[in-house]
Amino acid sequence: MKAVQYLDVESVRVGEVPDPELLTADDVLVRVTASAICGSDLHLYRGHIPGMSPGSIMGHEYVGTVAAVGDRVRQFQVGDRVVGTFHVACGACAQCRLGQYHQCAGGGVLGYGLAFGDYPGTQAEMVRVPYGDVNLRKIPDGLADEKAIFCGDILTTAYGAVRNSGLQPGERCAVIGAGPVGLMAVMAARVMGAAEVYSIDRDPERAEATAAFGAIPIASSRTNPVRRIMQATDGLGADVVIEAVGGPQTLALAFQLVRGGGRIAAVGVTAETEWSYPLMTALTRDITFRVGLANIHRDIDATMKLVQAGRLDPSSVISHRLPLEGAPEGYRLFHEQRATKVLLTI
Repeated sequence: MKAVQYLDVESVRVGEVPDPELLTADDVLVRVTASAICGSDLHLYRGHIPGMSPGSIMGHEYVGTVAAVGDRVRQFQVGDRVVGTFHVACGACAQCRLGQYHQCAGGGVLGYGLAFGDYPGTQAEMVRVPYGDVNLRKIPDGLADEKAIFCGDILTTAYGAVRNSGLQPGERCAVIGAGPVGLMAVMAARVMGAAEVYSIDRDPERAEATAAFGAIPIASSRTNPVRRIMQATDGLGADVVIEAVGGPQTLALAFQLVRGGGRIAAVGVTAETEWSYPLMTALTRDITFRVGLANIHRDIDATMKLVQAGRLDPSSVISHRLPLEGAPEGYRLFHEQRATKVLLTI
């Protein structure tokens, strides 16, 4: 089969690899109909996260059709249209039983290298999904692939971050970063009842584009975002800040934007190992700070219902639709920030 393979820093190719096989009775083989390039794939592409061997299959966002099931699989049969979670959970360990699927003792991330379970990725014609009953969801009839695919990762990641922030209807929310996850966070905050959503990005064009999603854009390269939000909130600050970039600078900005007693939820993937936490600021201003990977299994059913009902349209962030063979170009465009979201059709 054809698959997108990691070669070296800023180098991928589409090559021929062996077809996957059922390895356990819990496995499901999915014939992939669409995969997507995620912003977190760029960390691998740029060499910021170790553990990718030359030839490893990339990708973790996908939809497809069930091609084969193991003997213990009960929820799916051949021909079902499915979307998968980007991280793998067993569904049976202590953490999974607590609903903390993203902390699964034997879990990992599809297409993310040795440090994350060494599972082959989904930018391929077919993928083996471990613990299929846990890590797959049926796509409702009539729901397009290019909408359902986002429920397995970035839409649900953003939705989960807004949910974790405790956003209440009528509150003001600031989202740092107007990339795909930031755009999804804007949409999620709006659907959860935020009175105002401010979208902050250094790139003026990216910032302005968020107005179409219901945000108030702030280009931080032209306008001081702290001053702008303080003016808009009578000096109070945002009730909730969603950090969707990852890194010390944007985290520091989040603490400047949030009001006293407010909440920050950081969901941007970072390669940094340490950050100087503003302990005294958090203490004296009573700020709640939460950071963590998305618990997709917890929220995927909720986001699927919102998309099916037409309350969220994540496909509106797609800027490029390419065949699988166009993946190297898709990575280059995304790397150069000339794409908001690249969908690979197979």
